[in-house]
Amino acid sequence: LDLHNHLYGSITAEKLFEIGINNPKPRWNLFTDLYQKFHKVELNTESFFTDYRDIERFKDIYLFNKPAPFLEFQAKFNLIIALCKFDEEEIKYVSKDIVIEHANKGVTFAEYRIMYAPYATKDVYFSKTIAACEGLLLGEQSVNNSMQAKLVVSLHRDGNYEEQYKWLKELMTENDLVRKYLVGIDFCYIEEGFPPKEKKSFFTSIIRDNINNPHSALSILYHVGESFADKTPKSAARWVGESALYGAHRLGHCLALGNNPESFAEKTISETIGERLDQINFEILHYEKLKSFGKTQDYSKLIHEKERLQNKNLDSKISFEINKQYIDELNAFQDFVIYLVREETKSVIECCPTSNLYRAMLP
Repeated sequence: LDLHNHLYGSITAEKLFEIGINNPKPRWNLFTDLYQKFHKVELNTESFFTDYRDIERFKDIYLFNKPAPFLEFQAKFNLIIALCKFDEEEIKYVSKDIVIEHANKGVTFAEYRIMYAPYATKDVYFSKTIAACEGLLLGEQSVNNSMQAKLVVSLHRDGNYEEQYKWLKELMTENDLVRKYLVGIDFCYIEEGFPPKEKKSFFTSIIRDNINNPHSALSILYHVGESFADKTPKSAARWVGESALYGAHRLGHCLALGNNPESFAEKTISETIGERLDQINFEILHYEKLKSFGKTQDYSKLIHEKERLQNKNLDSKISFEINKQYIDELNAFQDFVIYLVREETKSVIECCPTSNLYRAMLP
């Protein structure tokens, strides 16, 4: 059982090399720009497949298998995007091949997430979703239906996701195969700058659609608390709780709930005044329950800070020294959000242990 697979992220090194070397027009800049920015090393794309013909060397540049920052993870994922054509024929082939490979490893049920370009049209959403579903069907048939596969379409946090959702629902109405295989929508990639509150009304509309049309219901999958360089650890943990309260069914990674507060000791971390006010309002709203989990800020101090900040420029930055008091408060706040998700919502945390260890750069 494997519920958190990114379809193209499941391609083996051997298969990606084969796809890439047979692609006459790799989109090199999608990979090299970020790779060179992170590693400060230029790659010769003209000799790339010669330089990396040793599969072990290719694995070094492709596989994310050690603790590293999010940018290195993204650079490696961008290698997939660069080398693949991502046309309907390839999507169908990749979908089939991955189902067969996973079934041979003993997987009996898996969900695969696929993401289209930000500018993808309705026709592209239709044709590529159908291709993925056809590939999953062929994969199941190839392993005598010993494995069941499902599809999730990932939407861009800053894209036209409401319209794209409507396209998918329309396609499910028109196409029996898609209605069988498509089971959810997902939000992934960079989360900084895209607070869950922006999706609250959208989540509400999906839940309403699910109630009214249960035969085409879609789960809401939401990567959150995974990368949070733009905010304090408390706010990152709050985003997890808010996502659950707003109706997300499954929460991806949620590192912000598992990072040891001591790891932030003696650091100075900044966030916007708007973000800080959101945190203050959240703590005020849940104060009675929150204080039962341990040390928290005094209620009167929260009120006073809110009054002091609410008329300031919300985009201005405010900094925090991570001292012993903050660490104690973060411990309590993380425990509270875990309780909130587990006891007061129906959300499930997909913690992705290996990925989280690498992404959080834990020993």
